[in-house]
Amino acid sequence: MTRHKGTHLSRGKIGTGCVALCLALMLLHTAPVPALAKRTIEFSRHEFSMELPERWVKVPRDVFMDKMSELKKAYEGKEAKEHINYNYAIQLRSREWFEYPYMLISIWEDTRVDREEMPDMNERVKESLLQESQGVKGTTLVHSDFDPKRHLYRVESRFQLGDRRMALLKAVRYMNSAVLEIGTYMPEEMYSEYAPDVQEAVDNLKLSPGNIHRENPAKGLDFKEDILPYLKTGIATFLVLLLAGIFFWRTRRRSSGE
Repeated sequence: MTRHKGTHLSRGKIGTGCVALCLALMLLHTAPVPALAKRTIEFSRHEFSMELPERWVKVPRDVFMDKMSELKKAYEGKEAKEHINYNYAIQLRSREWFEYPYMLISIWEDTRVDREEMPDMNERVKESLLQESQGVKGTTLVHSDFDPKRHLYRVESRFQLGDRRMALLKAVRYMNSAVLEIGTYMPEEMYSEYAPDVQEAVDNLKLSPGNIHRENPAKGLDFKEDILPYLKTGIATFLVLLLAGIFFWRTRRRSSGE
């Protein structure tokens, strides 16, 4: 009897211990994850900014220019369709420069895409993304969407680069007289950890008021083309009215004199 009683108590303790462990695991699982501290990365020359966790930093200008020079040399003399036209790069802090994951940012200046042209431009972006190039194989489309209110197109793909499966997140923001393009590259195994940072940064992208796409953008007036023709017409009209006024005045004066 004593032995049975002891066995019963041991099982009770084990059961109580399992319940406590399960509760502890549930509390640990449901506890809110502390938010990462954010930093605002400014691009003052092109008047926009991005908000990212502090683990992301802008690649220094000299390092960036050296890397772009290397890329341009790599494509010299090759029949490559790619154009090396990047303006900035962002990557994780405390890593070798241009070690994954990183973002490459392009500003296509003096490029106005009207609203009715955006769907066609989105298709072109998607098609170019799916084209295979040197060292890139097995490209597949994962997702694409367009936000007409923010004039923002996003497309996501996967591709094979050597022995690694890569993820590419591309965002295209149509500005008033330019196009902002952000491409983020990372190995597929990094996606779950870093993709949310990128997606949130794109969602919270801030443009200066002058960069926000407008229905009828202000057009700079050219004197010869836009002002001079109307000025000539105005002067001619004024002279005609003046001469007509003088004629009628003289005619009326003569009539009064008679």
